[in-house]
Amino acid sequence: MKNLTLLSFLGILLFSCTPRETEPVAKIHGKILSGDVKDVKIEWVMDNPLTLMSDSYIAKVDSTGSFSVSIPVVRLAYASIKTGNISHRIYFKPYDDLFIEINSDSISYEGKGAAKNNFVIEMEKKGLSVHDFYSEYNQQGKLKPNVFADKMKEFMQKRFELIDSFQKLQPLEKEFIDFFKINTEVIYENFIRNYIRRYSYFNTIPFDSIDLLYDYNNLNSLARCTDDKKVISSTYLRSISRLVNEKAKELMLSGDIKGRKRARNIVLKDSLKGKTREYLIAKTITTELMFNSPDTALNKIFFEVSSDSIPIKAVNRALEKYNEKQALIGKPINKEFAQTILLDTANNEITFGQMMKQNRGNVIYLDIWNLGCGPCRAAMPYSKILREKLNGLPVKFIYITTDDINRKGVLDNIFKITKSRENHYFFKNGFEAKFLKFMNISFVPCYMIFDKEGNLMDFNADRPTRMVETTETPLEKTLKELALKQELKRDL
Repeated sequence: MKNLTLLSFLGILLFSCTPRETEPVAKIHGKILSGDVKDVKIEWVMDNPLTLMSDSYIAKVDSTGSFSVSIPVVRLAYASIKTGNISHRIYFKPYDDLFIEINSDSISYEGKGAAKNNFVIEMEKKGLSVHDFYSEYNQQGKLKPNVFADKMKEFMQKRFELIDSFQKLQPLEKEFIDFFKINTEVIYENFIRNYIRRYSYFNTIPFDSIDLLYDYNNLNSLARCTDDKKVISSTYLRSISRLVNEKAKELMLSGDIKGRKRARNIVLKDSLKGKTREYLIAKTITTELMFNSPDTALNKIFFEVSSDSIPIKAVNRALEKYNEKQALIGKPINKEFAQTILLDTANNEITFGQMMKQNRGNVIYLDIWNLGCGPCRAAMPYSKILREKLNGLPVKFIYITTDDINRKGVLDNIFKITKSRENHYFFKNGFEAKFLKFMNISFVPCYMIFDKEGNLMDFNADRPTRMVETTETPLEKTLKELALKQELKRDL
């Protein structure tokens, strides 16, 4: 209770420093020139490098082929625009007014904010997109490290030259130019930082036997590679976070500091400075709050060093969502849960609320997963063992996947991996499901427990592990106690 009180108090302090205001919007409208298209989706809208959950918007296409949507943003944002056969990266800023024409296989932009998107089209034509950047990296370590580094430098330089030449023809906003150049540099650095280990792995060559690049040594030094101007890139923050964790491990191995979180917090506070420190502390807080693992000591450090509105806003939202989720414990399912549309294995629609009503009287262990998730699949054999150990008790294992039910072979794979043909459902809208959006879930696996009355007992429950083979795990004990406690209460 003490920790939660401090967490709530910090939230109040931060909210008092940042009054909420109506956010400006970017207007996106246009016309579909061909094809039977019913909507235009603007997905994964990102305008904050600390955002863990992204927003999505759907613009309905009317009988004339026209569509329109307004998206609230406070700075340069990027997203994916999807309709028909088109899937394309789009950029917009507050007060942009983009008009888009979409054909069956092409897209064009006019209006305020069009120049940066026309540049993106030109960049893709030249083979200089981020996707092209990754193509060399994903060749399973075929290139020697020095050859790979030279190719990446050349690629980075071509991107710089292209935006400089394009800028002379169609003026681009400084904010976009800065973001593009910084993100290009960050991607290059991330490749150099990671490629040697990739090369070592795929070629079964001992890492220690490979000549390290000069850039590699610099980019793996926390003191040398921090640069506050790069905090606009989420890739930069992820890279620095990894280096912080490595330095924290060194502190723990030295024996001077005990506890992973304590060691990490010391590195965050003492080995970083400026915006990098502030943003990375905020990223750590928001991530841990998403996983229901608050750290009041780190919250205190953040309050001492925070001044930038972007990380403050991100932490505010994370605190608000954490407290909102905590308030759900012991309560009947929230309406966002209840109204979420699922599909059963016969492709029939059913709401989450209806599904829970059908299973009333059973403790529910909810497994949210998908076929592409390695940890999800790895847990399934132990889930089967746990089901068998709890056989005879009013406990049901219910599996909901974000996979597409219409994909060929998906049902057979689900039955094979889970070793069960019962209690399987699909989120009709995948990761866009109301349930997942409300709970800030952008990852799998995720496990939850509901009691026999349908009350949420844990939204971050343990996953089944190998320990279930030899002992009674805390998860097994919790499920048993809930089942037996409810039975005793009914008998009395």
